[in-house]
Amino acid sequence: MGVSFRLGVLEGISDVSESVSHAAKLLSVDRLTRDWGYEEPTVSLTKFSPSKVWHDREAGESTASRLRAFLDIDDLEPIGDLTGLVESLGYPVEYRVLPRDVHGISVPEQWGDNTAWVILINCEDNWARQRFTLAHELSHILQRDTGQVVVDRATVEDRRPERIADSFARNFLLPEEALHHAYSGYGAINSFEKVAGFVTNLMLTYGVSRDATMYALRETIGEFTSPDIIEACGKARIADLMITSGNMEQWAEVKQNESRCFPSERLTQQSLNSFAAGLISLQAVADVIADGDQEHAAEQLHAAGWDLIGS
Repeated sequence: MGVSFRLGVLEGISDVSESVSHAAKLLSVDRLTRDWGYEEPTVSLTKFSPSKVWHDREAGESTASRLRAFLDIDDLEPIGDLTGLVESLGYPVEYRVLPRDVHGISVPEQWGDNTAWVILINCEDNWARQRFTLAHELSHILQRDTGQVVVDRATVEDRRPERIADSFARNFLLPEEALHHAYSGYGAINSFEKVAGFVTNLMLTYGVSRDATMYALRETIGEFTSPDIIEACGKARIADLMITSGNMEQWAEVKQNESRCFPSERLTQQSLNSFAAGLISLQAVADVIADGDQEHAAEQLHAAGWDLIGS
């Protein structure tokens, strides 16, 4: 696997070497299980073309709209299971602890004329950040930045591929049409309580952060209420906004799964099917479900009812 960093030389870049090494192991298992014919069904993107317009924001927005249309997802429809959607395109997604300020990493491997990718998402990020990062990394894949490791860092300077990916993520998760539709049907937004309800409903429906929601509203709608109310909403604690809008129970449900690390469901199924057929080793399964720890993997399999005698 030839690896280079698309964003150039980054200070402290060695801190991602362990994560990249892990991703390489996942790519190896993915390739091996596919070669044995145990690939999970995928939606082919061979006929999908991302936008290549010169304007960064428009390139991201257009690509997001094209992908929704390609996948037959209406612009008003929220994307609930983003991880499942990305995996259905053939890209395993794992949630694991990544180095500080690294939100996500997408690692490619060239197989002849095809490129495989694995995406790692920082499990310590909040729910909305994880979704935005995953959509952001998907944009890098769609734009075919092959032969590179793409690192989404909180401290990296703004560059064209990052601007395109950010625009794609915003518009794929929360399209402009959805914003206009929600705004036109909400009624007068003339108080802090009304803004809290409007913003939190969008956050919970489309799975985006408060900041991303308000950014999208300013970009699409403009000043939808008084600047003072907008500023107050931007400074308020998220929990207070949820309480004010009556959405605290739903918010608590969303938050309960934060900080959980879990492997790729797609790659787990491929590896277990191959292991059951005696085609791959326990170590390969461990690389997928237990960060390479064979003993831990064996414990998980035993707890799930597997008989590992002779394996």
